[in-house]
Amino acid sequence: MTNNLFEGGSMPGVGPIHIDEINPTLDALEQDLGIDLKNNALGSVGKKEYSGDIDVAIQVDPDKIPELVKKIEASSLVLDIAKSSVIMTKVKIVNYDQTKASDDPKHGPRTGFVQVDFMPGDPGWMKTYYHSPSSSESKYKGVFRNLMIATICAVYQRNASEEKIDDGRPVEVERWMWSPTDGLIRIKRTPVPKKNGEGYTKKNQNVKVAAPIKDADGIAKALGFDSGADLNSYESLKAAMEKNYEPGLVNNILSSFAKNGTVIDIGVPADLEPEQAPTETLEDKQLARIRQLSGSLLNSSVMISGAFNR
Repeated sequence: MTNNLFEGGSMPGVGPIHIDEINPTLDALEQDLGIDLKNNALGSVGKKEYSGDIDVAIQVDPDKIPELVKKIEASSLVLDIAKSSVIMTKVKIVNYDQTKASDDPKHGPRTGFVQVDFMPGDPGWMKTYYHSPSSSESKYKGVFRNLMIATICAVYQRNASEEKIDDGRPVEVERWMWSPTDGLIRIKRTPVPKKNGEGYTKKNQNVKVAAPIKDADGIAKALGFDSGADLNSYESLKAAMEKNYEPGLVNNILSSFAKNGTVIDIGVPADLEPEQAPTETLEDKQLARIRQLSGSLLNSSVMISGAFNR
């Protein structure tokens, strides 16, 4: 096994895994490692025909991570390992069916090996944060759902002081924040003063003003929704806002969401695209030309008439 402990995000020689191969592969890994993996799989794993990789949440103390790495290295199914913010591995796909070929170019070719990322943290919370709806539930990836929640947090129940500093930031803002590690938290945000006491830096300081909320129903209630099911997807969030928020607030949130750089890069949802300008038909063009010619002829007639009358 090659042991590459480096910063990175992709292992060499890996490819997508078919949904029928996920359980056999994780079953074999579970038996080798003695760790519950299937119940802690994150994102869209098992929700679509092909997955580019498998992300698994692992409950482990930071000082026990080296021990976990050694245990993973010892598995006969793990062909390569690397560590960045997560433990990345190249794993042999069990019951690999080479006749199944993904037609999604972003996944790359099938190789018989898949990347499995072991992500240290609270599995319960990580499954909530990294939740991704199935293709039958949403047209959009889980990242859209998370970006929508983050946008809601920035606007819903935002209390900003009227007093502002030179660059336009409020002296103090109390708002919600969507944190990948802490859950939904209520914070008080203030600009960080310069060390010399003259003005402020571009940074902000966030101070928690209430205990974090990590369960889906609690998060939904804090954001003014009915239940954790409202957090499932971009579509369910949009429907929940339209049901529970004033129209002006909904428009503000959707406008901010549509301007997000990541959303723009991936593609703004069709229902948020600006209305297309009416298409000019051939009849419209011909009518416009007739009016133009009619106007020209009328002007010419007026000029000729004026000439004779002079």
